Amino acid sequence: MDALHEAGIRVAVALQAGPPWLEQFWLFLTSHLDPNSIYTICFPLARGLDDHVSVMVLWIALVAEWLNVVLKW
Repeated sequence: MDALHEAGIRVAVALQAGPPWLEQFWLFLTSHLDPNSIYTICFPLARGLDDHVSVMVLWIALVAEWLNVVLKW
């Protein structure tokens, strides 16, 4: 398990020290794919593609938000 955590740390360090041109990419992902945008962007897109997938996206978003609140509390 320690090896997995160390690998995660190495990946995070590599991403943070990455090339400067990746900064705009990460800012875009952070601002457009946060949990709040799941309801406004991802869910409607998934709804247009497939009803089953949209329900799964909605449940994932709800569980993620609930876990976020519970773990912060």
